[in-house]
Amino acid sequence: MLLHSRTCQLWQTPLRPGERVCSNSSVLSRHRRLRQPLERLQRAIAAQVYAVPDAASTSQQTTQEHQSSDSNGSSSHSMLGQASNASLLRRVVGTSTAAEALDLLIQQLDRQQRPHAISADDAELLLERALEAGNAGLALSVYQQLCAAKRAQGRSSLATPATVWPAAALQHTQALVMGLCRQLRVNDALATMRSIRSQGMPGADEVSFGQVVSSPLPPQRPLAVVQPQEGCKVVSDSNSRFEFELFSGSVTSCSSEALQLSDNPLLAAARLLGVWRRLPVSAVHEMVVMAPDGTSRTFRIGTATADVPAQLGERVTVVCAPNKGRNKLKRLVLSTSPPGTQPGQPMLICNHKTGIELTLLRPPLPGSQSTVPGWLLPAAVLLAGGDAASGLLDPALPLLIGGGLAVTVGSAVAGNSLLLPRLKQLPGNAVKLDGIRQQLLAQHAGLDSKVKATMQEAAEDVRTLARLCQLQVKMQSVDAGSGAAGSAYEARIGRVVAVARSIEERLGKRLELLDGYARVMNMIEIEVEMDMQVPIAELETLGVELGKLSELESIKEEWQLQAEAQDEVERLLRTSPALPSQ
Repeated sequence: MLLHSRTCQLWQTPLRPGERVCSNSSVLSRHRRLRQPLERLQRAIAAQVYAVPDAASTSQQTTQEHQSSDSNGSSSHSMLGQASNASLLRRVVGTSTAAEALDLLIQQLDRQQRPHAISADDAELLLERALEAGNAGLALSVYQQLCAAKRAQGRSSLATPATVWPAAALQHTQALVMGLCRQLRVNDALATMRSIRSQGMPGADEVSFGQVVSSPLPPQRPLAVVQPQEGCKVVSDSNSRFEFELFSGSVTSCSSEALQLSDNPLLAAARLLGVWRRLPVSAVHEMVVMAPDGTSRTFRIGTATADVPAQLGERVTVVCAPNKGRNKLKRLVLSTSPPGTQPGQPMLICNHKTGIELTLLRPPLPGSQSTVPGWLLPAAVLLAGGDAASGLLDPALPLLIGGGLAVTVGSAVAGNSLLLPRLKQLPGNAVKLDGIRQQLLAQHAGLDSKVKATMQEAAEDVRTLARLCQLQVKMQSVDAGSGAAGSAYEARIGRVVAVARSIEERLGKRLELLDGYARVMNMIEIEVEMDMQVPIAELETLGVELGKLSELESIKEEWQLQAEAQDEVERLLRTSPALPSQ
């Protein structure tokens, strides 16, 4: 096994000649049949991996490209960048939609007898000039056409389209976001960043990847992905080797009741000593969930807090212990449900709208709020009465009865906690393929959390950059209206410009991270949805891509230094004196 030094992901080493994955010949035959399509898939993924430059050379390569484009302004690849087409660029920037701009560009291409293909540099220049001129509507319209071209790039057609916009790239997204921040269009900039994840997808996408649901058993690793059309299914957990039943649907009715916790000193002492680890039930919820196929199921669940798991109309997934007869192996004696659970017992609920997962507790019986087991008091009375009665016959008899009872209880507890779970577990070969899929889902969940964190940090940078641009405009307007020979805010404007430039560089790196995360998540979703039953060694290219992303994440130390400089500028702006009187 190989452990990646940065991503801390576990990858299985390739098989040596003569080794076998398992003894099941049918699985081996499926692996051999999938060898050829996997080789084609690896070549396609490797082409994407090697096409992406590393983090150390990205900025240098971008600088060299800009320098070469500036020096070769009259090259045939850039049409709008030529000095002779300055009037054309002004007319194109003055249009209101991408269709009008495209008509002007087609006319120029026809005059030059060039194919109807717009270069990526021309599209980037058009975005920058449109935003500098304050025409944000044109920039957003052009960017939509670039995203549509990226979606249509992978489609095969017999006839070549008459006019081709370039596919949306990272440079176009960076140019649009930076320009929108300078124009104080914060909401549009945030919407553009959120669209990075869905670039190349149809606008009305109703076939989403689904919701990743975790296992109710610790350490709560990803169990399965629930798609919108799914209702009830049985899934095996490769970590614990138990089976769970997932019931998904919309909440049609829900009622909740808060319970008052009883101050029982016996239970408090047991929890303090670690003997009683079950959490107290704070609220009981009753809900009816209807699956997409029309079947409904009622759940009575308990939660450790008074928070309501879901509202009416929200889609949820309840992870339960399998009902009788729903196991895949159809065992007659021992079921594959987790130990200590009853058939159909809810164990975890996942809200698809909020993404919150709650571990469920066994609710008390209706009309009873006592957390003390009902068998505890009768057992104590029976044991005390038996000791008193046997003490009359023989003084040593109570000790023998107590010792025998302790041995019996200890053996029963050991059998239920050690032996019985081992017997109920699935064999290792039966969950091997599920384990590969769940490891991919774990990678997907980890990247999804990183995307949310990076998106939140990038949103803060967008708001800060827009505020700095607004401050710069205010100070420049005050200097222009004062009529004085010297500039009262010249030094502060220089500081604001320097900090804004550093924030733009940091925001560009974060957009690059988001683009890399989105690409790897799409690769993982492809493998999961194609449901290829292959060893994890066939997917090592995903580890290479994650390694490239970890190099980008190492730049965060430099971002901290830039954040300190930004805080210093904000402190100077807060402590600035009043405006000079005109």
